[in-house]
Amino acid sequence: MSETEPQETPHFLLTTEGELHGEDTEENREIVRRIHACVNACEGISTEELEKGIVADMRRVLAQVVPVLQQQNRKSA
Repeated sequence: MSETEPQETPHFLLTTEGELHGEDTEENREIVRRIHACVNACEGISTEELEKGIVADMRRVLAQVVPVLQQQNRKSA
């Protein structure tokens, strides 16, 4: 059984104002950028809905609806 190196955990704090405190690394900045994108994308969705998987549900519905709408658009063009 081979041992793997433990991955280093990012060390930073993100304030509610979006400020990054701690190690200023490219990796930490990318994590903060992703957090901001997630928060903005989920605006208006309750934490409870997120915990229950509403985003995955919406993606499934869109995966079914978008092709139908695209086909209708092609027919009407």
